Amino acid sequence: MLDRWFRTACRAALALLVATSLPARAEDDTFTVSGVHEDVTAANALAARDQAQAAGQAKAFAALMDRVAGGKVPHLSASEITDLVIGFEVANERTSTVRYAADYTFHFNPAAVRRLLEGSSVAIIAAPSEKPVVVLPVFISGDRAVLWDDPNPWRDAWGENATSQNVLPVVVPVGDLPDVAAIDAPKAIAGDRAALKAISSRYQNDDVLVVQGKFGSEPGRFEINVVRYPQSGPAQTTSLLTAAKPGETEAQQLARSVAYVAAQIGHAWKEANTIDTKTGGTLDATVTASSLGDWVAVRNRLRSIGLVRGADLVSFDRDQIRVAIRYIGDPEQLRTALGEHGLELGGAAPDWTLGLQAEPTASKPAMPAAAPPAKPDSSGGEPRPEADE
Repeated sequence: MLDRWFRTACRAALALLVATSLPARAEDDTFTVSGVHEDVTAANALAARDQAQAAGQAKAFAALMDRVAGGKVPHLSASEITDLVIGFEVANERTSTVRYAADYTFHFNPAAVRRLLEGSSVAIIAAPSEKPVVVLPVFISGDRAVLWDDPNPWRDAWGENATSQNVLPVVVPVGDLPDVAAIDAPKAIAGDRAALKAISSRYQNDDVLVVQGKFGSEPGRFEINVVRYPQSGPAQTTSLLTAAKPGETEAQQLARSVAYVAAQIGHAWKEANTIDTKTGGTLDATVTASSLGDWVAVRNRLRSIGLVRGADLVSFDRDQIRVAIRYIGDPEQLRTALGEHGLELGGAAPDWTLGLQAEPTASKPAMPAAAPPAKPDSSGGEPRPEADE
């Protein structure tokens, strides 16, 4: 039985030399930009359609650069952007004799985009976490704190406006009976670790974000207190504020507040995962695989990590498998990226070990350091922390 497993594993291991050098399948979502809406009027419907597609493609490329690039990106012509697109989809088309409107989804070539950024010496962002941050929106009204009960307009806003398109995706629990049994508003506010772990375990064992929101004493001010509870280590807290814009409803302000908080946690994640493409190396590790299934899982997860440029077989026998992992960034960034994908890098040079995590956990960056509540700028745009003004 062991010999048969060994022969089968050998065949699988030999495929590693090719398999891990292919573009990562899990990266397809990272390099896909959806929800691009265009509405163009031109001399005729055909011209409007062509202009809409070109404008949508440029908009999608800008969104992709915001997602994966950690610095100023090179300016590209429309044809150069087209060369990076491997396909697109169109939905909700509406046409007239001079007008064309549609929603686009663009798929970019991961390898080509990387070559562009690395050739321009632009730092890149590691692939987004596969596991979302669990958001618990607690609404404060007077002396009452609400999480699951209605009305909770703050939770409604998160449910309607949170999106998986964020660099660091978020998920809002559905509020079913197991969620309600796991945690309530007082426990969320108090940071009850047992309750936080109970709700986290229902959603891929990820970090929990308790987001308290309330309308302030001054009209139009919505005050937000964000506390992030990582799987290990201390909680991180920050205070944010949005001010209503002229003519804006409360629901619109809450939707904008959701986007603001999501942008803040995404910015923190990007800062912690910006990778200098001029750095990198090769790390030799012993793969702790107790079965062929474990080995295949390790191999497939390596393929899904943007930092990993390849994995070369060093040795393979009945006792151990050793691979040389080629990567960009530094070893700690590699360790973090591996952890994001359920792999644990242990030991130290030259005796690194690599295996599946016993219980999937993720190493995430802290939220920005606690700051005084922000005040809106005079332009009516998003508020900035007072310390930054």
